[in-house]
Amino acid sequence: METSKCPRYYFDLRKERKNGAKGESSYTPATALVAALSAAFDYLREQGGGDLATGRDLLIANAETAAAMMRAAAAALGLKLFSANSPAAALTAIASPAGVDSSDIVKTFRKRFDAVIANGQGEMKGQLFRIAHLGYYDYLDTIAIIGALEHVLLEVAKAMPVELGAGVKAAQIAYAAQNQKATS
Repeated sequence: METSKCPRYYFDLRKERKNGAKGESSYTPATALVAALSAAFDYLREQGGGDLATGRDLLIANAETAAAMMRAAAAALGLKLFSANSPAAALTAIASPAGVDSSDIVKTFRKRFDAVIANGQGEMKGQLFRIAHLGYYDYLDTIAIIGALEHVLLEVAKAMPVELGAGVKAAQIAYAAQNQKATS
Protein backbone atom coordinates (compact mmCIF):
# COMPACT_ATOMS: atom_id res chain seq x y z
CA MET A 1 0.00 0.00 0.00
CA GLU A 2 2.76 2.44 0.93
CA THR A 3 5.07 1.65 -1.98
CA SER A 4 2.62 0.83 -4.76
CA LYS A 5 2.87 2.99 -7.86
CA CYS A 6 -0.36 1.62 -9.37
CA PRO A 7 -2.83 4.36 -10.27
CA ARG A 8 -5.87 4.56 -8.03
CA TYR A 9 -8.63 6.89 -7.14
CA TYR A 10 -11.45 5.27 -5.18
CA PHE A 11 -9.37 2.44 -3.81
CA ASP A 12 -6.56 4.47 -2.28
CA LEU A 13 -6.07 2.72 1.05
CA ARG A 14 -3.64 5.38 2.30
CA LYS A 15 -6.28 8.06 1.85
CA GLU A 16 -8.94 5.81 3.45
CA ARG A 17 -6.69 5.14 6.47
CA LYS A 18 -6.05 8.86 6.95
CA ASN A 19 -9.76 9.73 6.74
CA GLY A 20 -10.78 6.67 8.74
CA ALA A 21 -8.70 7.92 11.66
CA LYS A 22 -11.00 10.96 11.68
CA GLY A 23 -14.12 8.77 11.51
CA GLU A 24 -14.79 9.74 7.89
CA SER A 25 -14.59 8.12 4.50
CA SER A 26 -12.65 9.59 1.58
CA TYR A 27 -15.68 9.65 -0.67
CA THR A 28 -19.42 9.21 -0.37
CA PRO A 29 -19.71 5.49 0.33
CA ALA A 30 -22.04 3.32 -1.70
CA THR A 31 -24.33 2.73 1.28
CA ALA A 32 -26.68 0.50 -0.72
CA LEU A 33 -23.78 -1.84 -1.46
CA VAL A 34 -22.71 -1.85 2.19
CA ALA A 35 -26.28 -2.67 3.25
CA ALA A 36 -26.45 -5.42 0.60
CA LEU A 37 -23.16 -6.88 1.83
CA SER A 38 -24.52 -6.87 5.38
CA ALA A 39 -27.66 -8.70 4.23
CA ALA A 40 -25.54 -11.24 2.35
CA PHE A 41 -23.45 -11.86 5.48
CA ASP A 42 -26.64 -12.25 7.54
CA TYR A 43 -27.89 -14.82 5.01
CA LEU A 44 -24.61 -16.75 5.15
CA ARG A 45 -24.60 -16.71 8.95
CA GLU A 46 -28.18 -17.98 8.99
CA GLN A 47 -27.34 -20.78 6.57
CA GLY A 48 -24.34 -21.70 8.70
CA GLY A 49 -26.29 -21.84 11.96
CA GLY A 50 -24.68 -18.60 13.12
CA ASP A 51 -21.23 -19.29 11.69
CA LEU A 52 -20.24 -17.17 8.68
CA ALA A 53 -17.50 -19.56 7.47
CA THR A 54 -19.86 -22.54 7.59
CA GLY A 55 -22.47 -20.55 5.66
CA ARG A 56 -19.85 -19.66 3.06
CA ASP A 57 -18.84 -23.30 2.71
CA LEU A 58 -22.48 -24.33 2.29
CA LEU A 59 -23.02 -21.64 -0.36
CA ILE A 60 -20.00 -22.87 -2.30
CA ALA A 61 -21.06 -26.52 -1.97
CA ASN A 62 -24.54 -25.60 -3.20
CA ALA A 63 -23.08 -23.78 -6.22
CA GLU A 64 -20.82 -26.74 -7.00
CA THR A 65 -23.81 -29.09 -6.89
CA ALA A 66 -25.91 -26.84 -9.14
CA ALA A 67 -22.99 -26.50 -11.56
CA ALA A 68 -22.48 -30.27 -11.67
CA MET A 69 -26.20 -30.70 -12.37
CA MET A 70 -26.09 -28.12 -15.18
CA ARG A 71 -23.00 -29.67 -16.78
CA ALA A 72 -24.63 -33.09 -16.70
CA ALA A 73 -27.81 -31.69 -18.25
CA ALA A 74 -25.86 -29.90 -20.97
CA ALA A 75 -24.06 -33.12 -21.89
CA ALA A 76 -27.32 -35.10 -21.94
CA LEU A 77 -28.85 -32.50 -24.25
CA GLY A 78 -25.87 -32.61 -26.62
CA LEU A 79 -24.67 -29.12 -25.72
CA LYS A 80 -21.01 -28.22 -25.43
CA LEU A 81 -19.58 -26.38 -22.45
CA PHE A 82 -17.67 -23.25 -23.36
CA SER A 83 -14.79 -24.24 -21.10
CA ALA A 84 -15.11 -27.96 -20.47
CA ASN A 85 -11.55 -28.31 -19.13
CA SER A 86 -11.97 -25.68 -16.43
CA PRO A 87 -15.62 -25.45 -15.40
CA ALA A 88 -16.66 -23.01 -12.70
CA ALA A 89 -19.07 -23.39 -9.81
CA ALA A 90 -20.34 -19.82 -10.05
CA LEU A 91 -21.86 -20.27 -13.49
CA THR A 92 -21.98 -22.60 -16.45
CA ALA A 93 -21.12 -21.18 -19.86
CA ILE A 94 -22.69 -23.22 -22.67
CA ALA A 95 -21.89 -22.85 -26.36
CA SER A 96 -24.92 -22.07 -28.44
CA PRO A 97 -26.01 -24.94 -30.72
CA ALA A 98 -24.84 -24.69 -34.35
CA GLY A 99 -26.82 -22.13 -36.28
CA VAL A 100 -28.44 -20.63 -33.17
CA ASP A 101 -27.65 -17.15 -31.88
CA SER A 102 -27.47 -17.32 -28.08
CA SER A 103 -29.33 -13.99 -27.98
CA ASP A 104 -32.40 -15.91 -29.15
CA ILE A 105 -31.98 -18.38 -26.29
CA VAL A 106 -31.65 -15.55 -23.74
CA LYS A 107 -34.68 -13.68 -25.14
CA THR A 108 -36.83 -16.82 -25.25
CA PHE A 109 -35.99 -17.64 -21.62
CA ARG A 110 -37.15 -14.18 -20.59
CA LYS A 111 -40.25 -14.17 -22.79
CA ARG A 112 -41.52 -17.68 -22.11
CA PHE A 113 -40.43 -18.28 -18.54
CA ASP A 114 -39.64 -14.83 -17.13
CA ALA A 115 -36.21 -16.25 -16.32
CA VAL A 116 -32.92 -14.45 -16.69
CA ILE A 117 -29.82 -16.07 -18.14
CA ALA A 118 -26.90 -14.14 -19.60
CA ASN A 119 -25.60 -13.89 -23.12
CA GLY A 120 -21.93 -14.03 -23.99
CA GLN A 121 -20.09 -10.74 -23.69
CA GLY A 122 -17.97 -8.87 -26.22
CA GLU A 123 -16.85 -11.08 -29.07
CA MET A 124 -18.65 -14.07 -27.48
CA LYS A 125 -22.08 -12.42 -27.67
CA GLY A 126 -24.35 -14.64 -29.72
CA GLN A 127 -22.03 -17.63 -29.28
CA LEU A 128 -22.68 -18.75 -25.72
CA PHE A 129 -25.11 -18.32 -22.84
CA ARG A 130 -24.41 -18.38 -19.13
CA ILE A 131 -26.45 -19.79 -16.27
CA ALA A 132 -25.54 -18.68 -12.74
CA HIS A 133 -25.44 -20.90 -9.65
CA LEU A 134 -24.62 -18.55 -6.76
CA GLY A 135 -26.87 -16.87 -4.22
CA TYR A 136 -30.51 -17.72 -3.68
CA TYR A 137 -30.29 -20.63 -6.09
CA ASP A 138 -30.95 -24.24 -5.19
CA TYR A 139 -31.91 -27.68 -6.46
CA LEU A 140 -35.42 -26.68 -7.54
CA ASP A 141 -34.15 -23.58 -9.35
CA THR A 142 -31.62 -25.73 -11.20
CA ILE A 143 -34.20 -28.33 -12.20
CA ALA A 144 -36.59 -25.59 -13.32
CA ILE A 145 -34.00 -23.82 -15.46
CA ILE A 146 -32.98 -27.11 -17.08
CA GLY A 147 -36.59 -27.97 -17.84
CA ALA A 148 -37.05 -24.50 -19.32
CA LEU A 149 -33.84 -24.90 -21.32
CA GLU A 150 -35.23 -28.06 -22.92
CA HIS A 151 -38.34 -26.16 -24.05
CA VAL A 152 -36.33 -23.16 -25.23
CA LEU A 153 -34.12 -25.43 -27.33
CA LEU A 154 -37.19 -27.04 -28.88
CA GLU A 155 -38.31 -23.57 -29.94
CA VAL A 156 -35.09 -21.95 -31.12
CA ALA A 157 -32.89 -24.89 -32.17
CA LYS A 158 -35.32 -26.65 -34.47
CA ALA A 159 -32.58 -28.68 -36.21
CA MET A 160 -31.34 -30.02 -32.88
CA PRO A 161 -32.97 -33.16 -31.49
CA VAL A 162 -34.14 -32.45 -27.94
CA GLU A 163 -35.53 -35.18 -25.73
CA LEU A 164 -37.68 -33.60 -23.05
CA GLY A 165 -36.60 -34.78 -19.63
CA ALA A 166 -33.11 -35.91 -20.69
CA GLY A 167 -31.39 -32.92 -19.12
CA VAL A 168 -33.54 -33.04 -15.99
CA LYS A 169 -32.83 -36.75 -15.54
CA ALA A 170 -29.07 -36.24 -15.94
CA ALA A 171 -29.21 -33.38 -13.43
CA GLN A 172 -31.07 -35.54 -10.90
CA ILE A 173 -28.45 -38.26 -11.27
CA ALA A 174 -25.68 -35.69 -10.75
CA TYR A 175 -27.50 -34.34 -7.70
CA ALA A 176 -27.81 -37.84 -6.22
CA ALA A 177 -24.08 -38.43 -6.83
CA GLN A 178 -23.14 -35.13 -5.15
CA ASN A 179 -25.34 -35.97 -2.14
CA GLN A 180 -23.82 -39.42 -1.94
CA LYS A 181 -20.35 -37.83 -1.72
CA ALA A 182 -21.55 -35.35 0.90
CA THR A 183 -23.00 -38.02 3.17
CA SER A 184 -20.13 -40.51 2.79
